[in-house]
Amino acid sequence: MLRVKRIGLRDDLRGVVASINSARWDAANDMVPYRLEDLAAYLACAGTVFLTCQDGEHFLGMGSGRIQLKPYDRERWFYLDELDVAVDQRQRGAGAALVKGFLELARAEGCIELWLGTELDNAAARALYRSLEPSDEEAFVGYNFRL
Repeated sequence: MLRVKRIGLRDDLRGVVASINSARWDAANDMVPYRLEDLAAYLACAGTVFLTCQDGEHFLGMGSGRIQLKPYDRERWFYLDELDVAVDQRQRGAGAALVKGFLELARAEGCIELWLGTELDNAAARALYRSLEPSDEEAFVGYNFRL
């Protein structure tokens, strides 16, 4: 049975970090080792959300995002920033369970929409997101400015 859990500062962050760092990741995950102090600092920021997915004792994946307030009409929306499933745990429903967990959380927090993006060549992610029947799919160009 898949279990999605919201992780907070009161949880066993040392165990969460150990699970993440012992999972198998591939180059597509662009994973760097997690550190306890970094995860704690992230969780301390207002509006941030971190979810994990497990199947019993097996760590399957995780995701992070944040609740944003628009600068007009006080509309709230959720930005799903990262979604990662361990390479040896894929095709078990963890990605879908995590996205559904974020959708439920966003609804409960009064958000009017959830936004996420992925690379055009990430066929697996795009198939997953389409299977969850999004309201719409947009093509866009992203820019990154290294500072």
